[in-house]
Amino acid sequence: MTSLVHLSEVHKAYDKTTVLKGINLSIKKGDLVVLLGPSGSGKTTLLNLIAGIDKANSGQIQILGAEISEMNDLELTDYRKDTVGYIFQFYNLLPNLTVLENAALGLELKGESLDYAKVILEKVGLEDKAQRFPAQLSGGEQQRVAIARAMAKSPALIVADEPTGNLDKNNSIAVRELFKSIANDSTIIIATHDSDYLDIADKAYELNEGILETIK
Repeated sequence: MTSLVHLSEVHKAYDKTTVLKGINLSIKKGDLVVLLGPSGSGKTTLLNLIAGIDKANSGQIQILGAEISEMNDLELTDYRKDTVGYIFQFYNLLPNLTVLENAALGLELKGESLDYAKVILEKVGLEDKAQRFPAQLSGGEQQRVAIARAMAKSPALIVADEPTGNLDKNNSIAVRELFKSIANDSTIIIATHDSDYLDIADKAYELNEGILETIK
């Protein structure tokens, strides 16, 4: 099967600090991939390169056969809007918007109806809190809204940066189970230091000192 994500000899440095050293990675459509590593290991940098938020110094990053480095700013914007759903550790919800409005943000950017956001809220178990605001939710519920927002635009690729790093044990388990349940809808890459994610991973890698090794 053709890889949805393909990285070849990707290097990234900031000033004189090398963060990623010759990363090679292939991810098939429908895979749930876990990137393990301690803080500062380069996990977020790797996610940002794949998501088109940052650019590599050298190497190739192909998503759906398209080379990221060859895209101009407008093409990258369209790529992020149409292809990638990004889930952050600290949720990044807009406090003055309701749960439904936050979940529908990606749909509005694409000029689509928010009706599908209602369906997604049902999938993440928050349909009864659609009209509440983020401050009225628990941390676990806010992260589920963030996941719903990423899912709502039906992206080919979802990337999640320490999605349970700010949650207690019970909420972490619930969010992991949610990722497992949606894995058939999108290809998912989760960067985390939590080895419990290995239980739901199709493939897993460890990133340490800029070097990527297969562990599952």
